[in-house]
Order: sequence, then structure tokens, then C-alpha cells
Amino acid sequence: MILLLLGLIIVFWTLGMVYGVGKRLPDGLGRQGAWHLAELEFIYDLNYNFDGRRVHEPRILSTMLAEIERARHFIIVDIFLFNDLGGSSILGDDLASPTTTLADALVAARLARPELPVLFISDEINTGYGSYVEPHLARMAAQGVEVVLVDLTKLPDPNPIYSGLWRSLLQWFFPAAYLRLPNIFAADAPAISLASYLRMLNFKANHRKLLITEQVALVSSSNIHDASARHSNIALRVNGGGVIADLIASELAVARFSGHNSALLMEAVAPTVARGNLESSPPGSKVETLARVLSEGAIKTALLHGLAATTTGDRLWVGQFYLTNRAIMTALVDAAKRGVEVRLILDASNEAFGLKKYGIPNRSSAAWLKARGEDNLQIRWYNSDGEQFHAKLILIEYDVSGVNGGRARLISGSANYTRRNLSGYTMETCLEVYATADAAVIVAVRDFFTRLWFNREGHYTVDYEEFAERCPIKAALVAWQEFSGMGTF
Repeated sequence: MILLLLGLIIVFWTLGMVYGVGKRLPDGLGRQGAWHLAELEFIYDLNYNFDGRRVHEPRILSTMLAEIERARHFIIVDIFLFNDLGGSSILGDDLASPTTTLADALVAARLARPELPVLFISDEINTGYGSYVEPHLARMAAQGVEVVLVDLTKLPDPNPIYSGLWRSLLQWFFPAAYLRLPNIFAADAPAISLASYLRMLNFKANHRKLLITEQVALVSSSNIHDASARHSNIALRVNGGGVIADLIASELAVARFSGHNSALLMEAVAPTVARGNLESSPPGSKVETLARVLSEGAIKTALLHGLAATTTGDRLWVGQFYLTNRAIMTALVDAAKRGVEVRLILDASNEAFGLKKYGIPNRSSAAWLKARGEDNLQIRWYNSDGEQFHAKLILIEYDVSGVNGGRARLISGSANYTRRNLSGYTMETCLEVYATADAAVIVAVRDFFTRLWFNREGHYTVDYEEFAERCPIKAALVAWQEFSGMGTF
């Protein structure tokens, strides 16, 4: 009888794994938008040392607040982390709560303009996967903000070994709903049920970070989250009807598969979408700046295409919080072997939200790259001090000399370079930009990278040797976590 029971569990476990791995993304995800004319501005938050003191330069949230104030027809916000848990020790006396600040701004917009539809999409991590009410979300909902928590069950399984067991057995363990455990996100946070922890281990997430109005969109790497308030982040502010229309379509698809439909919002966005449905412009046209929307697996496709197109005389810059995707890493090594100047600025994986990370995963990834790359593949670590270098962008400069009329490609947004983030398991949004080398947004990103690389006007990065590490055990652990999905990145 016991053997029969074990056999049935294994059968259903296997069926659960096969089902989760084979599940397709919901309609509207995995988008590669058309190319559109666009005006873009590069914005960033930086935390660094200057003259013996720590300096924090926040710009992204203030840009969001200004655009919320300007909005007259609609506002769409999609943010992964949005809560104040664990933030009191981070904020100190000099920073206001970003979570409260954004919630206040959206409530104020609703009160000042009651006809203004506001859609706020987020992730159930902010409610402890259903264990408690997030007060800022509840307050916004009470004032007419349409709050949507993404239905993560619609996404494929990034952690199939566990998810197969959860789907076939663990989710039906009803007593787990009544057993309350300490909250791992903050000591003073509400307790989380065992059932919620079991659901969390599926490692599914809506990882997007963006703001859309009828005038502009902001596609970012920044969570509006108190414990993340001092992280270094990047964003692109885009003014271009076609790009905005594609972003709207992507976000409305998320709301729909999460069970939310709003006739008022659909009516409000219709004129913006109509204006944006203009003739697309292919790369290679003589305009200065083109942009398109990438989401989920389309981000990886664009990254690999851009890297494969590099050759001797080109230069590429990468700024990344997590780098473990083997296809991307191999493409970086191959580019270096073709004579491309490859420069990477990585987070040193020291800690996350007060928890030690012991160099996992980036130090192992960097060692892998250094062992296979040429001298022109260089790595520097961001010199963080308790916070994270949370940027996610790549700048590819073709023909740096400019002899053949240099062009550049930029991909920036929410996606870490990991299997989970680039293979359609986690919801992501990035913008891809193709422009002349002297386009304003390209110059701004290039200046950003050179400032950090050469420590101009502050101290931002340290040499690779500062955190160089070759530990076979850690490398094997990172490789297994990346392959299986049984990890935190």
C-alpha cells in the first residue's frame, strides 16, 4: 500500500512538472513591439562615496511624481515591490517613505481629478502571498484606484521540480493555511501562513516596474519599496505614441488575464492608443532615435541579436544586478574573442535586504567570464554599502571610431540576466533603443557608464580583484540553481 501511494505521488508529481513546464505565457506577454520614433531621457538613482561620505542621488521617483501630477486622462503603474516592510532602518532621517509618497500622489490625483482612471498592477509578494493586507494598496483601492495583483498561476513554472510537487500535493494541504510563521521579509512584519510560503516557493513573479500616462512612459529597474530606497537604479522616460500604445496593450493584457476589466480605463486609453498606431520605422532608417517594447523572452532574443552583431571596433557596456544566463555569458565571451571591448559593472552580491549573499551568484559568474574571456573583457564591481547596484541595462556601441557613422543599441528595464528573468518565467518589460551614437539618450548612458567605470565625481566601482572569487562549490551551486530554478535569482 505504501509503495502504491508513493508510486501515485511520483506519477502526479511528474505530471505536475510536465504541465508547468509546458504551460504557455498568457496572450499579450512575450511581446516584441514594432520600432517607433521616440524621444527618450535617461534617468538614474545613484548611491556612492564622495569625499569620505555616502551620497544618494534619487531622481526616478521624483520623475514619476511629476508625471502623475501632469496626467489628465489615465495613469497605469506596474511595480513589483511596493510596501514599507523593513524600511525604517534604511530610510533614516533623510529619506521619506517612497511607498507612502507614491501612494499619496496617486490618491491625490484621484481626489483632484475623480474622472481620472488609475490602474495599479503589482505582485502578491506585497501581501505575503495572501497572508495579510498591504495598507497602501488598501488605501489606494478605497479611493478608487484599480488595484490588481497579477494571477501568477497563469505563468509557466520556473521551479518545476518543486512546482510539480506543490501542484499535485502541497497546495491541497489545508492545515497549512492556519499555521502562521515569522515573516522573512522583515522582523516586525505580519506573520505569513505556511500555505503562503509553500506558494512563494514556486518563485513566480510580476517583476515589471513602469509608469504610463497619455503623455509619457517610464520603464525602470526601480521598485517603489522602502527597503530598496537607497538602491542604484536606472530608467528610460519615453515620449512617443507608438511605444506608449504598445506598453498600454501589454499592461491591459496583464490586467485581463488577472481577471480585471475596466470599461472606464479602456475608454480613457483609446485616444492614446489610436495616436500611437502609426507606421513603424525599421532600424537603419535615417531618423535619430527608434525604440520598441520588449517583454519576457523577447528581451533575451534582442540581447543575443545585439551581441551577435558586434565585431572588432565595437564596445559594449553592461550594468547588472544578476548575471547567470549562460547564453548571454557565452555571447559576451564570444564578442570579446571577436575583438569587441567588453566592460561589465556588476553588483558584488554581498547582501540583499540585510541578508548575506556570500557572493552568489555574480562572483561565480564573473570568474566564469574571466576564465574564458580575453583581456578586453573587463569587470568592475559596484562599491555598494548595504544597498544594491540594481541596474539592468546594456549599451552596445557599433563602430566606436565613427568612421562608418557609428550607431548604438540600448536595452534597459526590469530584467536581470538570468534564466528566470529572460526565459518567460517572470514578467519583465524593457525598452530597446536603436540610435545614432550622438543621440542624446545614448550620450547620457555612455556618460553614466564612464562616470562609474573611471570613478569621476565620486567613487562608484572597484577593481575585479577586490571581490574576485573562484570557489568550485559556489560555482556548482549557482549552476544548479540557474538550471533548476531552485534559487533566489
